[in-house]
Amino acid sequence: MAGECILCGKCMEVCPLLRATGREELGPRAKADLCRVLVEDPDLLSEARVEKLAGLCLGCGRCRAVCSQGVDVPMLVAGLRQAHPDFKKWLWKTWLVRARELWSPGSTAARLIPKQFHTERFGPMLKMLSGLKGGPGLTPFLKIASFPDTVRGENMLLFAGCTATYVQSRWLMTALKLLDGLGVDVLPGEFKCCGSGLQSAGFADVSRSMAEHNVAVWRNAGKPRVVTVCASCKAGLEGYIACFASDEEQAEWGNSLLPLSEIIFDTECVISTPIHERLGYHHPCHATGVDRAGLFLHYALNGIIEMATDRECCGFGGVMRLGAADLTEPVNAACWDTLAGASVVVTGCSACIGQLKATAPHGVRVGHWLELIE
Repeated sequence: MAGECILCGKCMEVCPLLRATGREELGPRAKADLCRVLVEDPDLLSEARVEKLAGLCLGCGRCRAVCSQGVDVPMLVAGLRQAHPDFKKWLWKTWLVRARELWSPGSTAARLIPKQFHTERFGPMLKMLSGLKGGPGLTPFLKIASFPDTVRGENMLLFAGCTATYVQSRWLMTALKLLDGLGVDVLPGEFKCCGSGLQSAGFADVSRSMAEHNVAVWRNAGKPRVVTVCASCKAGLEGYIACFASDEEQAEWGNSLLPLSEIIFDTECVISTPIHERLGYHHPCHATGVDRAGLFLHYALNGIIEMATDRECCGFGGVMRLGAADLTEPVNAACWDTLAGASVVVTGCSACIGQLKATAPHGVRVGHWLELIE
């Protein structure tokens, strides 16, 4: 895939890391070209330099979306990470694979660490961990007045994602109540993690195992539509390959994936209490195409969302957050510059929420758009 890059530069226009740092060597075009060179001459760079290169990608996928040649730079970087494992990647793998056991107590433990022990490097990470667990959340002020009948009586699976399942039960309960109001019968099915975070970190085998399990859950349920509440989870599920019986089944899987915001788009909403906050909305990088969650809120709130990102990435970056936090900071700062003035920021991606919560200016609250619904 690296050899197919024609160095046109389209990816450079959309890369948030390049835009925030101004360093062309961090851009996707440079990574694609260097990966091509490494394929031709693996001994050209030292192990340490290749390992460093493998850590310098946010994995947002914006370059992949605009590439006319189909070059997937995040996947190329994932290949480098797989070939050059280190402790940071092992730590990331453990955190994702053992989410059920680690996330809730990890969040509680992070809250107990005094702020004077939050080092410059790990302070934001500890703040992110402490905010991971469910709390009071945002104050809801949207009430569903009526539901459409477009999906009434349909059987669906709910892919809630690790965050909603293990630490943010409020999102899960709101999603289930919305599906109940829509008349959807939610089928039983125990999904695993979508695996996208593991895939981008270079753990292709573990990610593949999770993908095969999730596809099996879908098959056993009769291949119904699968509702998602997280943009990154949906993108991860869409990226499944090589675990289907045929190309037709893979297409069937892709067509079955459905964001919750899309099926509640035509609900009638009323603002139940006066809104005193200035609202901001963050467009997740992985919400490809039309961001139905943003549109739903725009119409439900009569257009009163005052700030919204478009090209800006939150700067989370997955495993890059552990290994090159200094390079994610200007990306995050550009995102908050766009959202300046907002007192409440919502989005539809659990990773973005964690990053924005950890870096929010004083007094700014961050949450999932589901938290605005009574």
